Amino acid sequence: MTNISAEQELFSDPVQIRVAASVTQLPILRGLAETLVLLSDFTLDEVADVRLAVDEVCSTLIAIAAPGSQLTCEFVVGDTELVVRVEGVAAAEGLPDQRSFGWHVLRTLSDEVNADQQGFDAARSGYPTSVRIRRVRGKA
Repeated sequence: MTNISAEQELFSDPVQIRVAASVTQLPILRGLAETLVLLSDFTLDEVADVRLAVDEVCSTLIAIAAPGSQLTCEFVVGDTELVVRVEGVAAAEGLPDQRSFGWHVLRTLSDEVNADQQGFDAARSGYPTSVRIRRVRGKA
């Protein structure tokens, strides 16, 4: 499947991983993010930024996760940008604090950060929550 954005940029097929919403899974998620951006010819500074941003998003969602839930991380690399979407299930209603230091770090490391939360999902015993970050390649 090939995705084309509104600007008609070509994007790779998404790479997706699902893990337990646990801090023990963070090294796997950071490693996958780092590998994908390295293989996509991002600069070493961009690789470090993306790795830190993915770590912050995943840590934030793990901190609010419902017991026994999972995180799904999706990475889509384009010619000029990377889009990462992380989804989980929050135990309580409410988005991550967008005034926190962690959110400030995300805004600094990314060109765009969005969070979304749906209503209570009884089948998942929580509130489906997602964070999407976008990083443009080569942008200072």
